Amino acid sequence: MITLQQIARAADCSLATVSYALRDDPRIRPETRTAVQKVAAQLGYRPNPRFSALMSHIRNSRPVAAGERIAFVWVHTPRAEAAKDPFLQRVYLGAKARAEALGYGLEQFWTAERGMTDRRLSQVIKSRGIVGLLLSPVMHETDVTLDLEWSCFAPAVIGSARWNPELHHAGHHHYLAMRMTLERLAAAGCRRPMAILEADVNERARRAWEAAFAVFHPSRNDAAELLWIGLPDDPRVVARRMKASRPDAVVVSAHAVVEKLRRLDLAAIPGLPVINLHWLPTAPEIGGIDQSYDMVAANAVDLVVSQLNGNETGAPPWPRMLLFPGRWVEPENRSPAPSTAPAAKRTGGAEARR
Repeated sequence: MITLQQIARAADCSLATVSYALRDDPRIRPETRTAVQKVAAQLGYRPNPRFSALMSHIRNSRPVAAGERIAFVWVHTPRAEAAKDPFLQRVYLGAKARAEALGYGLEQFWTAERGMTDRRLSQVIKSRGIVGLLLSPVMHETDVTLDLEWSCFAPAVIGSARWNPELHHAGHHHYLAMRMTLERLAAAGCRRPMAILEADVNERARRAWEAAFAVFHPSRNDAAELLWIGLPDDPRVVARRMKASRPDAVVVSAHAVVEKLRRLDLAAIPGLPVINLHWLPTAPEIGGIDQSYDMVAANAVDLVVSQLNGNETGAPPWPRMLLFPGRWVEPENRSPAPSTAPAAKRTGGAEARR
């Protein structure tokens, strides 16, 4: 590793001059700064942002917190939503537990604060001496752009949305989750499961659910007919399409789809086993895929820490993607789901009540 002393010898100047020049300190003449920085670049010198952050604290007479901190940035998510949403709290607590296990603390920041800009947020985080950056899932966007000073941070994203720039991220493996779901349904005797996917969620999942549905459907030739992107608002249209499709199970992208089916009052449609690709502990009567986002968030922390340990900052040229399919959860108070015709009889039109 190249030291400041080596740069000072090569540039024929004092150690203090090198230190100031590499920080672009105005007390050093511009031509001297340029000359020193050129020598440093030729020698292959790379600054350690964590050491720089520590020195910034010392120079500003600020106390340094015990243990290094990682910034947990709530991206376009208000404080109130972050605090009350069970999914987001599970994400945050999973990240917090992993960070603390590794000896780090998490400090929360919000891009949606009044008067906050991306550049100002960068300055705030830097002023706290923080280099590691953990970015929350986005709840309402497919593509995300933040104008942070990426070169100053070691960032990683929780979730699967597309980012500009693209960063290391840990997320849910939607493709394998849909495959797992369809294989479970096929093993239970279902030949015509249908899927109802919210359009925006399908896009955030990079259409991986859609792709897996086409490839692994038990009746592959009918997959296109049995895949709905979005749920019509007219119950007559829904009833007509479901009657024509003759599904023997319904796979949904989120509990919101289940709630909409309830509101449509589809009493004429026989009860069907319902599988939620985003299983919620608050609706245990519906089985499906627990996306295990506490574990996903923990692995995003690992991505941040690995960059800190390697003195890596900025948007990576080759982003790493850690994807996890989650785990299958059986519905409560029912036999292993989904079963065939007897299960539909036990359900007894439950879809109309949901």
